[in-house]
Amino acid sequence: MDEYMDKLTNTDPSSGGISALKSFIHLHAGIDATGLPEKPNKDFPAQWAVVRNWDIGVEAPRNIVLCSMPSLIDDTLAPKGKHVIHAYVPATEPYEWWEGMDRNSLEYKQKKEEAANFLWSAVEEYVPNARQRAVEGTVQIGTPLTHERFLRRTRGSYGPRVEAGTATLPGHKTPLKNFYLTGDYTFPGIGVPATAASGAITANSIISVFQHLKMLDKIKFPINK
Repeated sequence: MDEYMDKLTNTDPSSGGISALKSFIHLHAGIDATGLPEKPNKDFPAQWAVVRNWDIGVEAPRNIVLCSMPSLIDDTLAPKGKHVIHAYVPATEPYEWWEGMDRNSLEYKQKKEEAANFLWSAVEEYVPNARQRAVEGTVQIGTPLTHERFLRRTRGSYGPRVEAGTATLPGHKTPLKNFYLTGDYTFPGIGVPATAASGAITANSIISVFQHLKMLDKIKFPINK
């Protein structure tokens, strides 16, 4: 089992491991929706990407920002007259930029503010004066140190960097009988949908699909009327 786990956690490609992706910076906030469209359209989308420079590649640090406003599609996600905003870089933030910082230091707070300004600028590509619209107490900034601390991610990494055709992630069975692993370091990989699929595959490895269907028949979700 030790040998299995060593291989699973090896991030050195030169010895057969899978390298780790970089980390994130995130912005979560509630904003005032006064004067904003109530439905998404081509000029006011619910989700958008901002690319600062097409010539330097998608993995370049702070080049691409992904933004979303899910409450524009589902108004139950925010109080009336408000929206929720999320913006982040897709696993392109170097941990080295933050490594060793004291989270209580002025240096760290200033660097978080710098990250926030960068993310807000992407939000404001479509949401005018977004910073001024922020609802007090709702703005949260995540850094590589945030991911490392609260999500227990080594160096704040998003997960394994698997290139199609060059490597594959391990399955869910282990050398120990009836001991399974699931999550984004197993097949099919990173991201919420893939991780959910990992859990489903593991569950189907333990009991049959027919047994799953019988269990689902017992689940009753509340229906909003």
